[in-house]
Amino acid sequence: MNWRLCTTGLIVGAAAVASAQAPQFRSSVEAVRVDVSVMRGTTPVPGLTAANFRLTDAGVPQSITGVAVDTVPLKITLVLDTSGSLAGERMADLVAAARGLVEVLKPEDSVALLSFSESAQLAVSATRDRAAVLNALSGLKAEGATSLYDALFLALQMRDDSTDGRSIALVFSDGRDTASWLSEASVVEAARRSGVVVQVVELATSGQRPARSGASRALARLADAGGGRRWPASSSRDLRELFVRVLEELRSRYLLTYYPTGVTREGWHDVKVTLKGARGDVIARPGYFVTSP
Repeated sequence: MNWRLCTTGLIVGAAAVASAQAPQFRSSVEAVRVDVSVMRGTTPVPGLTAANFRLTDAGVPQSITGVAVDTVPLKITLVLDTSGSLAGERMADLVAAARGLVEVLKPEDSVALLSFSESAQLAVSATRDRAAVLNALSGLKAEGATSLYDALFLALQMRDDSTDGRSIALVFSDGRDTASWLSEASVVEAARRSGVVVQVVELATSGQRPARSGASRALARLADAGGGRRWPASSSRDLRELFVRVLEELRSRYLLTYYPTGVTREGWHDVKVTLKGARGDVIARPGYFVTSP
């Protein structure tokens, strides 16, 4: 499938943005899964067990009943910036990096390709057909403005809950949003409630360090809201290595399972995860939403 979405087609009310993207658990929900990354510097921390995690739900300590690593298929949506600032070598390096990631996915993993410039274009729906994605990557062209927020919102809307798997939005951009109808705040809130892990790879614009720009701060907020990380690149030549590192981090993330106790069922649940008896930088999704039956 190859179709283009005008940005006006993505416009919804702020309340709808928040509610549509919230993981909608019934009030009778039992098990909750939390996707957790533990890194020491740039290296994933392996070998952790339930005894190494402290988890609270709405401030109430919970008992973790299961910890799994790399046992669930990845459902990755590549959300790639193809705006005019990427023309030439940068575009070639981005395509090579994305191809490298697709080529090393496991057979059970699925991948979709969504590109964006002035509008968002779904080039390939979620598939295990690697050739379809590789062919579409070869056809990407750099032109136009940047509608990052609209594209990410669309990627979150495409979340597939029909089969078991870990939903990932791998976002690449080299600069600030210049063309979206949706605001940064509304898309941050959508990412926060989506249950989709948002990983962001950012390429610094010429003469600017990635951590210093306003665009970087916006991208970092999107990653934080989606329980993922921001991966800065100072050169497009670094993209292939960074995409591989992102995949390695995804493979090493922990899926914690618990049964909420001592908390009000309905509404928003803040979830916090820390370590005990181990050292590392912990990142997890900020919470989940429960609706009435």
